[in-house]
Parts: sequence; C-alpha cells; structure tokens
Amino acid sequence: MVPNEGQYFTGYVYDMTIEPTHSFISQGLVLHNTISVAKAGVMATLKSRCALLAAANPKMGRFDKYEPVAPQINLTPALMSRFDLIFVLTDDPNTDRDTHIAGHIIRSNYAGELSTQRTINTSITLAEIENAMTVIKPEIEPEMLRKYVAYARKKVFPTLTEEAKERFQSYYVDLRGHGQDSNKPVPVTARQLEALIRLGEASARLRLKSDVTIEDANRVIRILESCLKKVGVDPETGQLDADVIAVGISKSTRDNIKILIDIIREISADRQGPAPLDLVLERAAEKGIDEHKAEENIIRMWREGTLIQPRDGFFKVP
Repeated sequence: MVPNEGQYFTGYVYDMTIEPTHSFISQGLVLHNTISVAKAGVMATLKSRCALLAAANPKMGRFDKYEPVAPQINLTPALMSRFDLIFVLTDDPNTDRDTHIAGHIIRSNYAGELSTQRTINTSITLAEIENAMTVIKPEIEPEMLRKYVAYARKKVFPTLTEEAKERFQSYYVDLRGHGQDSNKPVPVTARQLEALIRLGEASARLRLKSDVTIEDANRVIRILESCLKKVGVDPETGQLDADVIAVGISKSTRDNIKILIDIIREISADRQGPAPLDLVLERAAEKGIDEHKAEENIIRMWREGTLIQPRDGFFKVP
C-alpha cells in the first residue's frame, strides 16, 4: 500500500503489485521513494515514503546455511541492501517446536470442524465452540492493531535522546573497528547506522513515546545483531561482512577470485595460450582454495565476462 505526496498528492493509497526484478528497482519505490502511476490518462511520478515489507522464497526452495544468503535470493544486491532487516526462515527439525506447531494446527482445525458441525448437530453448544476458538483468537484484534499502528505513525514523532545517540555511535564505531585490519572484511556500513536510527524511532513510536531512550537503542541493536548473524556473515570465515549483502560477494570470495585470475594469467603466459581448467584447479588447491569453490568462481567470472573461454575447459583473462 503506497501513500503519496508532493505536487500530485491525492487522497488515494495505491496497492502496487510489481515483479521483484530489475523493473522493481527502476520503479523507484525502494531506491528513490517514488512510484509511477497511470490513471485516467494522467501519467505521473509520485513521491512516496512508506514502510516496505517483502517476502521471498530462496531460488532452490530451501536456504543452504553453508552459503551466503544474497546469492540464494533472486534480488540484486542494490535492492537487498536497502532493507533495514532481513530474516532467514529455515525449516529445521526441532521436537519441541514441531510438537507445538502440530498441536496448534490440529486444535485450529478442530475449532473449524466444531463450527461447521453445529449447523447440523445442535448438541454442540456455543460454549464448546468458543472454548475451541480460543486457540486461534489473537491477543489483539487485527482491527485494533491496525488502528494503533495508524495512530502511532500519524501522531508520534520520536527524537533521539543523548544516551541513545551515544549508544548508537559507540556501537557503530566499535563494530567498524573490527574491520580496520586490511585482511579483515568491513562488518557494517553507514547504512546499518541509519537502520538503527529508524528502528529506534519505530521502537519508541510503538510505545507512543516522544523520546528514543537507551532501552530502545539496546533493543534494536539486539535485533540488528541477530539479523546480521543470519545474513551478514561470510560462511567461510564466520566473520561479519557487509559486502555479503551490499555487493553479493564476501571479502574472502573476492580474495579467492584475485588469486584465480593471477593463476590463470600465469598459466596462460607459460603455455602461450588459454589455461586448462584442471590445471587451474590444481594450482588453486595448492593455495588453499576449495576445488568446488574455485570452479564455481571461475564459471561466475566467465558468465560476467571477466574470463574468456576460447574452447571448452580452457580459460584466459581478456
């Protein structure tokens, strides 16, 4: 649901459905806070500021926890990096959780069965149905929750307290400090700091408070850390790496790609021709690069045009 403002402001809220491809980015909703509409012969680009909640399935159906998240989602890094929080939902077997979920599903179905049977079976009382319905009745009614959120967004505009400012700043600087070594990846960028500020304001707004307190700051830092540990970690090194999402390639992968390019150049120079893949993989293994990863990176570079394949199984740097 996209509200609009500016020169072409209207009272309408547009419900936009856009394919999550490059056209999604070119529409501007995510990257430039604009949306293009064509209604009743009028074509306009409207300024829009709105929260965006997106859901996506991994390309292969399930997430591989040993691979970076970004390549498993069919969205460009430019779009992925615009989201303040990214959560990965995995279906891992867990006896306690599975028992709870199964019980909830069964009780929910039972409540529906009672409600349906009452139309033909008068022995089922309303009290029985209401008792069964408690399992699916939300703690807060959806209509009340919508009104609460609408009121908070329209009436509450929190500001950062000095304690919250200092907490955000110290957390950001300390985390960035872990990447000062040239051999280590940059853990976070200024985009994560901006996300912390927005999330802190949202936390205060949720409580209908005009100040973002130190409690709000600590709360959103915990949430962001949980998110980063899921999607912002290089699986090969176990370290936070902002480029996993922002660029789609971790620092360790970039380093391996540089080594592979040097190997291909050396072999090509020695042989006065393209380098055979098996020899490249052999040299890469000597330098500690996994054979599967090396071949995967070579194919990626070939598809991107970084490498040329004059004939099957032979590569060279243009």
